Amino acid sequence: MKIALPSPIQNLVDIVSWQVGPEVFPKSILLLGMSLSTYAFVVFLRNIMDYTFIKAVGIGVGSALVLGAVTILCARISGYHERLTQTLTALALGGAIVLFVTTFLRFFLVVSYQMQGLPEINVMELANFLLFPLFVWNVFVFAALYRRSFRASVPIAFGISIALLLALDFWVPAAFKFA
Repeated sequence: MKIALPSPIQNLVDIVSWQVGPEVFPKSILLLGMSLSTYAFVVFLRNIMDYTFIKAVGIGVGSALVLGAVTILCARISGYHERLTQTLTALALGGAIVLFVTTFLRFFLVVSYQMQGLPEINVMELANFLLFPLFVWNVFVFAALYRRSFRASVPIAFGISIALLLALDFWVPAAFKFA
């Protein structure tokens, strides 16, 4: 028996399960702004466990800016600029969902193992190792969206997605590490 979800929620589920592309979202600047804000907030939540409040805010905003810049560059190169608003909305919402699940699970892994008296560094390494499949899930979500939006070949879509997620997960936080 299939559960009937409201249309917007079903669209999000279909986005993160690679069944539809960004065309399910309207071309709305308001929705785009809310999506990027949500993405920045979820990145902030993920990084508040490891960084100070100001650095976590900077990482959240910086990640949203990098996501937007890479997507704008891909739209210009591919010539499918009319899909930019929908694509960026889908990337921000899809990334926020995957990152929220990762943050939620990471929080419980870290708290549960630290309560058992394990050293923090070992707990963080264990959590990162166990949650690596969610990073791969995010790569697939982004690659599917780039492929559907900008008609990129499969290797190009995966290359963009992997490079973008490495930048978002490692290079943006590294830029704020010493700030």
